[in-house]
Amino acid sequence: MARSGEGAQTEVEAARARAEAAAPYVWMLGAPGSGQTAVMAALAQEWRAALRQELRPATATAEFFAHPEEMPLIRFLLTTAIRPGTPYDEEADMALMAQAPGLVLVTQAADAPVSEGVVHTLRRVRRAHPDWPVLVAQTRLHMLYPSGQGHALPYAFDAAGLPLPHAPQGLAGPLAAQRAAFGDLADGFVPLDLTEGETALDPPDYGLEALRAAMIRLAPALAPGLARPADPEEGIWQRVILPWAAAAAATDAPPLPILGGLPALALQAAMVRAIARRFAVADDATVWAGLIGALGTGFVLRYALGWMLRQVLKLAPIWGGAAAAAWTFAVTCGIGEAAIRLCKAEAEDRRPTREALRAAFSAGSRRGGALHGAGRGGAPY
Repeated sequence: MARSGEGAQTEVEAARARAEAAAPYVWMLGAPGSGQTAVMAALAQEWRAALRQELRPATATAEFFAHPEEMPLIRFLLTTAIRPGTPYDEEADMALMAQAPGLVLVTQAADAPVSEGVVHTLRRVRRAHPDWPVLVAQTRLHMLYPSGQGHALPYAFDAAGLPLPHAPQGLAGPLAAQRAAFGDLADGFVPLDLTEGETALDPPDYGLEALRAAMIRLAPALAPGLARPADPEEGIWQRVILPWAAAAAATDAPPLPILGGLPALALQAAMVRAIARRFAVADDATVWAGLIGALGTGFVLRYALGWMLRQVLKLAPIWGGAAAAAWTFAVTCGIGEAAIRLCKAEAEDRRPTREALRAAFSAGSRRGGALHGAGRGGAPY
């Protein structure tokens, strides 16, 4: 079912580029040491050290990170130039943000004075784009805790970021002074404390859920990229299967029989490759072979006949392309669910039965059909 070669890789790269171009930006501003990278890593559910290696230059004054890697849903723009005594011209970064504005996220260490450079930058951004929401994450809370004290549980701040009665002593004054320094430049504040390693407090991501909620409240377009699935497999559905299924369906929608459908095969192969990486199992070619072998020759024939039929039906006016796209979306979801079952079994050093993989494919196809609005309630086979 996979198509190899330069053409297939080009289609995969083009689909990823389209997704990345549409993903909204989170523009990170903050003084050195305020926790920009830590906050970004926590939001993207990445290890901080690994994320540093994934950042790439965006402008002369900012770095760029798209997440998730397989099919981006959100982009982070990390400003590196706001330093004491160093002039910062935000025009290039602001122009990049303007392509798909999401949110301006300022990191401000709770134990440090508010950076004049950050405030001056925010004033200029507000004048140019008063509609861009600005959220301030007040970080490093533990630096203001009394000696030996940990986080106050449950989370000790309300939706406006104000301390609740059980908040640690000594926080209210400094946090209030920072709020006053930002004034009307910020649309919200979230106290936050991210720790790791030997110095980690419990929980190590204190306030992270409040930050996510505030970001989505101010910029709803960020919700898909900030979603935190309840379990790893649902995470694969949200961040791998559904984006790739949408990309495959989009390539199969134009009324171009055969040629219009071939790119979808390459995108399905890329999806399986991404799932295999999530489970740290064999390369995608091995996974494809395992899927075909387990599902059986009959499955492959039905897939081929179904695919050919949808390609011919594209010639039908109005509904032909839409039907092919819906079928491709559902089938891609079915392949993705079967790949999860196979890769999970491989990771646990066992072999799933053919019946289990067929059931997974059917269940995934039904879910994909329902999500695409097909309304047929059954698998496409």
